[in-house]
Amino acid sequence: MQTILDQMNTLPGMVGSLVYGPEGRILAQAFPAAFDASQLAEAVDMLLNGAHGLEVATGPIAMLDFRYRGARIIVRPIKGATLLLLCTPQANLPFLNISLGMAIPKVEKLAAQRALLPEPTPPGKADDSGSPSSSPLEADVEKLKGFEKVFLKMDSWIRKKSGIQDG
Repeated sequence: MQTILDQMNTLPGMVGSLVYGPEGRILAQAFPAAFDASQLAEAVDMLLNGAHGLEVATGPIAMLDFRYRGARIIVRPIKGATLLLLCTPQANLPFLNISLGMAIPKVEKLAAQRALLPEPTPPGKADDSGSPSSSPLEADVEKLKGFEKVFLKMDSWIRKKSGIQDG
């Protein structure tokens, strides 16, 4: 799966990509080193919860397209997983969809194989006594802060690479 994500990252306008399972576990990711894995996991958790709420309100989601001044995030549910792509605002979505059409069947097959592997215990879910490390509300606030940090970092990185100045 890593090879497929690395190949997708060579498409014009691509910055990074990842695949996560239905429970939010990152199955594979290909982001520049500037993106911290724990922050990516927090962003996935926020997307997972938000997408679920959106599906309840509107029905099944074929694709989410978040546009920011310095970034574009494409979230594409696939069989057994979800594909997240971080792009520059100039990414060509029709070309990207053609490329995804060829990659998605391979990713779906690999995601199904990964789903059979045991899930590791996420850090911070419980302390040594087995009780939660913080209240649910505190955890939600921390997730939101992590989500904001990830997208600010993405925006900053893209601005630096493309030479965009704050105005």
